[in-house]
Amino acid sequence: MAASFIKILKRKLNSAFYVALRWVNYYPYYDYLHGRGQKINLTPEYEIELTAEEKAFLKLCAASYNYFESDYALGHRQKELSLYKLQDVTFFSHTGVIMINQKLIVESGLSVDRLTRSKAFRDFTLMLPSRLKKGIYTTIQHSHWADNNISLWFIDSLPRAYILANTVQEPVTLLMWKGAHAYQKHTLEFLLKDYPHIKIKYISKHHKIRISNFYLPSFVTASFSGYLPPDVSNWLREKVWQSYAIKRDNPKQRIYISRSKARFRRVLNETDLYPVLKKFGFKIVWPEDLDYGQQIQLFFDAEAIISPHGAGLTNILFAEKCKVVEFHPAKIVKGRYMLLCKGLGFDYTPIIGSKGDEIEDFTIPVTEVENWLTSQYNLIPS
Repeated sequence: MAASFIKILKRKLNSAFYVALRWVNYYPYYDYLHGRGQKINLTPEYEIELTAEEKAFLKLCAASYNYFESDYALGHRQKELSLYKLQDVTFFSHTGVIMINQKLIVESGLSVDRLTRSKAFRDFTLMLPSRLKKGIYTTIQHSHWADNNISLWFIDSLPRAYILANTVQEPVTLLMWKGAHAYQKHTLEFLLKDYPHIKIKYISKHHKIRISNFYLPSFVTASFSGYLPPDVSNWLREKVWQSYAIKRDNPKQRIYISRSKARFRRVLNETDLYPVLKKFGFKIVWPEDLDYGQQIQLFFDAEAIISPHGAGLTNILFAEKCKVVEFHPAKIVKGRYMLLCKGLGFDYTPIIGSKGDEIEDFTIPVTEVENWLTSQYNLIPS
């Protein structure tokens, strides 16, 4: 009872504090770049060709998010890849967002939605500004979103290094949160090892830094999308494979990614699925039981992957060539990994389960999975 009262009181105090800080204009509003600085275009935007089935699936995804009028519902557009050369910016080290003329810049936070839910837009932390007087600075950081989420790291953050590697010629310092996880530091450092003019500087999350010259690489992906242009994904995949010394002659295997140890979005009738999967030669794995190098090797070796929706599916980026089946709860259907497969040229099949409960745990139609397996592997189960 006391704990519940304290929680309610804390929530009300926080709310009042936010209101008071808004009154004194503590929080900056947001704006777009609108032609500020010098813009270098690396690639133009283009429409992705989608099949009728893919368009229907994206519309289903959009309907579950009430985004019928968006590009996400009607198709998919790969935006241009660009580098912005800017002057006199303020860098927020806890988010990677920048501010110009007291306005947070949307392009530095991926989207208005993410920016306004980020700590840069709504934060109690008092960060006193310092100044880096010499040199040019940049970032690929997208915190707090990607702090320990492999999907947001490998799809939203790390591909921005491709833009830096292909546009920046002069010495530049890349600012990165020093609390990044080992796999994040490892992959970032390996990707940039052939570009010695791009130095990484790890800093704490308590700086609001005024910077005279700042290079802002655009995000490669759009909101809700996992699509990566082939040139970007091939560059990223090859370097990650090299960094983990992936063995390329292992026999191929079929794997099922279980979320039974996760806190949410678990398949409630997963045990009913196990006999079917094993009959078709699938191995059941829990990625959290493996170190990251082992996960990369596992996915590289996979010729087929079946999994409920979850961040672990990001690792299909490091499969050599595979078929992917993704389970979705009917209430919230997400197209991120369908679009990732689209960019990689992988066959993708969604299977929609029950609506799911309050933590998105759901059941899947085992017969539909069995029918897909039979159609793919010419095996008639006994």
